[in-house]
Order: sequence, then structure tokens, then C-alpha cells
Amino acid sequence: MIAGLTGLDGHEATTPEVIVERLPIARAMLGPAALYYPPPGFTLASNAAEKASRQELSMLCAAVDAEELDESGIAHIDSPAFASRSLDGALAAACGYRRWANGVAHLSALTHPAHRRQGHGHRVATMAISDAIEHDLLPQWRARPVASQQLAQALGLIRVGAQFSLQPA
Repeated sequence: MIAGLTGLDGHEATTPEVIVERLPIARAMLGPAALYYPPPGFTLASNAAEKASRQELSMLCAAVDAEELDESGIAHIDSPAFASRSLDGALAAACGYRRWANGVAHLSALTHPAHRRQGHGHRVATMAISDAIEHDLLPQWRARPVASQQLAQALGLIRVGAQFSLQPA
């Protein structure tokens, strides 16, 4: 399979139209997505961390369709779910991470559709990133939607690469 990618640059190797022509039929494609990491000397000023219960997280997950839920990855975190609440106390956004090999904290975030663009995503991402750093983990933000890429940049993370995954047929 690697021979099919010979001669491609990084952009081409993460472009679905290019990959699909060169590799066997895949059952599923994931990406392309940009990968963001903190730059050297990165710090965040974090508020006191508030956590969401599993029940609250389930209710937040139910507020979006299956595709958006899958894209967020929030259902697969193994850290606490850090919470931001609306004025009425309802869970507006949650962020956490899954511990991957080599000390990576793969971040996942979801904001309720009724509470987007109000700072909730930024707030929960700051808490999760701060927690990962406190646990000597390297925060990794995988972003495909433009809004997710914009949030990564607003957090001060830098784009380091891209990812495109295929599940063989």
C-alpha cells in the first residue's frame, strides 16, 4: 500500500481524491484533518476546572447527530469531561481527552448547538489542555471542521501536520 503513495507530498497524501485513486477501495475514510499541538513554552491561564457527570455528557451527546458526535470523539474520552455551563446551569460544552501511546492526550470537544460561538468551547478546551499538561501529556487537537481549526488557533495551538486514515475493505 505504501508504494501507492510514492512521490506524493504531504498535501497530496492527505487529499482524499488523490489517495482514493492510488490505494485499494476502502471501507471508510477519516479526514483529512489538521493536527495542532502546543508550541514550545506554551501555557494557558485556566479557570477552576468544573466536571460534567456522565449523565450530563450523555444528554449533550444526544443533542447532535451521529456524524457530529463521531467527529467530536467526546464519547471515547478516558479523562474527566470538563464542563462549561449556560446561564441556567445546563451543560453547554464538554472537552476531555483519550490517552494515547507516547504520552499523547488526544482531545475531544463538543458544544451544544444552541450554545456555539459563546466561548464555551474555548473554556472547556482550556481546562482539558491544562489538565493534560499537568499530567505530563502532549495535547493533540485533530480538526477537520473549519470551526474546530479556528478554535485550535484561538487556543494558541499550532498546525503541525495533517492526517488521513483509511479502513481497508
